[in-house]
Amino acid sequence: MVIWGYGSRELGATQTLGLFGFIPLLPWVWRDGQRSLLWLAPLYLTYMGTLFTFRNREIEAVFMPHGVLPSLSALILLVLWRQRELSQQLQMQETLRQMQVLEEGSIEISAAPEPAELVETGVEAVAKLGVAPHIAFVRFREGKPVVISARGDLRRYQGRKLPRQQLSMRATLTDSFSLGSYLEGVPESAKWSSAAVPVSARQGRSLGVLILARDGARPFQSDEKALATSLARVMGAQLGQMEALQQLQAAYDGTLLALGVALEYRDHDTQGHTQRVANWAERLASKIGLDYRDREYLRWGAYLHDIGKLGVPDRILLKEEQLTAEEWRLMRMHVQIGYEMLCKVPFLPRETLEVVRYHHESWDGHGYLEGLRGEGIPLLARIFAVVDTFDALCFPRPYKKAWPAERILDELEHQRGRKLDPTLVDTFLELNPLSELSLEVSEGEAPPVK
Repeated sequence: MVIWGYGSRELGATQTLGLFGFIPLLPWVWRDGQRSLLWLAPLYLTYMGTLFTFRNREIEAVFMPHGVLPSLSALILLVLWRQRELSQQLQMQETLRQMQVLEEGSIEISAAPEPAELVETGVEAVAKLGVAPHIAFVRFREGKPVVISARGDLRRYQGRKLPRQQLSMRATLTDSFSLGSYLEGVPESAKWSSAAVPVSARQGRSLGVLILARDGARPFQSDEKALATSLARVMGAQLGQMEALQQLQAAYDGTLLALGVALEYRDHDTQGHTQRVANWAERLASKIGLDYRDREYLRWGAYLHDIGKLGVPDRILLKEEQLTAEEWRLMRMHVQIGYEMLCKVPFLPRETLEVVRYHHESWDGHGYLEGLRGEGIPLLARIFAVVDTFDALCFPRPYKKAWPAERILDELEHQRGRKLDPTLVDTFLELNPLSELSLEVSEGEAPPVK
């Protein structure tokens, strides 16, 4: 074998091993790239030094520069090439991971049922991007930045105002902010690199800001901020829509409550009844595990349950004596009148209308108007019947005085399985409702509740 640099001299086995000894090391170079140099280079030099020490004495001193150095240079060049390829693979893997985080985070943010969970989900998704260990979502309250959700060293400020912040008149007036030195009161921030990503609703209304921070002088690059901005846009769109819907529903709630309370100004003996039964109905619904939506529909039904009495003449509604059969027939029609009135309100759900129509049905089938029985009566109407009966016993009506606590409990037990769902009566009594009431106690006899 004739090797370049040796002229016509043939090399023996030792020299061949020296020149081509790096070949068995190539698999490790391919696997580890630059890291392999930490042990491959010393190993290879030791190997070549050993061969040179015990070389054939006929080999010239040019063996090392002409044989070893080219081989070692080839090995290093291969390492560097492979390292570049490995770095590109790792970068691609990280990019794919971040894209997956963006996709999953966007889906989870969109699926969040209420604002607090949405914010927590969004901040957690930003943390999973891996661009910053210290994260906070900040909103302005009365001109001061308040941390709504945080990760890393900023977590200790969650639910609190950021320290040493000057009152911003602009923030006070607009509930917005100017991106600036909001970390100036955080001691660790002196050694941080930070960035801010605005969170805005679709209409451009400012909702808050995401603060990103990490240790050292490592400014955030545009691609890193772009990742956080992608999630911030989803957060802003969903949060803005959710808050707008909450404001709309609050307007619905206030309007429906006002309609229910309006009837109380006609019947002074029932003032406060609407708000009380709505509160008790919601507590009983929570106790049995109904979700937010069903509790809202039940609350609306409680507000409106007697709205049909607007169609009942005063001479019947306010009569203190026993009603005649015809008067009682007209009084009972208030559930149908109310149902027909409210059917014209487009945003009221079926569940709310069922409370209005069926809250006087009885568990044993002797209620009105349709004579439904047992679980054939819609659940929300059964819940409301319990709390409506309880409130009627506790407070005076034109035909009765308020009852004492012991008699109220006896009457609820008597109506259990007759007028009222027995399971719901038991659950309601577990709330210990009498302990929270200041009763107008009367020991006198009173007729049964109508």
